[in-house]
Amino acid sequence: MSMATSPASVLPRPAARVTAHVARPRPKTWATLVWMAALLLTLEGAVRVRAWYRHGSADPVARIYQADERLGRRLAPGAALAGAERRLSINQWGFRGAEVTRAKPAGTIRLAALGDSTTFGMEASSDEAVWVQQAVAHLNRADDQRSYDAINAAVPGYTIAQSYHQLAEHIAPFAPDVVVVYQVGTNIAAHGRRQFGADVGQPARRSLRRLAEESSLLLNLIRLNTAAWRARYVAPPRPRRLDDEGVLQYAAAVQRLVEYCRAQGWPVLLCTCPRAFGDPTAPTNQYTLAASALANVPWLPLEGLNDAYDRYNDALRRLGGQPGVTLVDLDRAVPKRGDYFADALHLNDAGHAVVGEAVARAVREGALAAAVPMPTHLPLDGP
Repeated sequence: MSMATSPASVLPRPAARVTAHVARPRPKTWATLVWMAALLLTLEGAVRVRAWYRHGSADPVARIYQADERLGRRLAPGAALAGAERRLSINQWGFRGAEVTRAKPAGTIRLAALGDSTTFGMEASSDEAVWVQQAVAHLNRADDQRSYDAINAAVPGYTIAQSYHQLAEHIAPFAPDVVVVYQVGTNIAAHGRRQFGADVGQPARRSLRRLAEESSLLLNLIRLNTAAWRARYVAPPRPRRLDDEGVLQYAAAVQRLVEYCRAQGWPVLLCTCPRAFGDPTAPTNQYTLAASALANVPWLPLEGLNDAYDRYNDALRRLGGQPGVTLVDLDRAVPKRGDYFADALHLNDAGHAVVGEAVARAVREGALAAAVPMPTHLPLDGP
């Protein structure tokens, strides 16, 4: 006898509900992320307060510039920064320092200085402390017959090609009597970018890196303070030296500027670039002295960086032997010691004083010594 089967017993059972497991951040993870973000914001704020107190600006890029269609940027007339350790002002013409009249006063010898941040005096304590004004002060004290003034036409970030246009377009109307060129560092950095392809790659990645550098003082400070350590211990093998092509291009650009000045009848002082590093007998570690330069030219090891500055300075020495050009060998005049520099390349007030005196001497004994400019080379002794 078969047993009856209940209809309910033969119906299929409902399939078990399968729920996909989605990993969600744990409360502790969220708390850690929030804590880290708050810490970074606090550190960024602290770094900016410190920068504002010391330099009068809390921005990664100081607000002293205005856009320029040809040159990219120029100094903004009337801009100023005032901090506890640094004060600077931009005059009505867009040059650093005191006002000058476009029409040169009778009996006045006018200097025009071209360059990047090393000539601008980014780390000088005041306008008067920059070597350009130091040179004018020396000249005025030593000459009872004539007076001197100067235009500091340097702009941080300019290459020698930009300085040429600055001279032809914005300085020529002021009728300078002597043109002083002190500009190497920015051209070496540009050379490295061209040769090693730092500007080649994913546009989004380049834009993100630039945005970070222009937005965060903290990231810039970390990059600078770890540059020496990274160059010495963690950087992968890198190219050893800059190629000859960039050095030749730099020399050709300087020669073009010299020829323009010669056509105007303006004697030229060419300054080699002093640096804090490069003397192995210096008491301070060479990587520490070169840190800011290594950060700006991260493709080179320390030996390659020294080689680059030696070759660029040698190019200037060769150009200094022609009529109408006086070589001011600052690389050999300023000791390669931290005592004269705020970082690898930027002079402190003591370094500006040494350079100002050297330039003043070159103006007296070289550029203005003869009615007809003659080739002059002035090897200078350090202090």
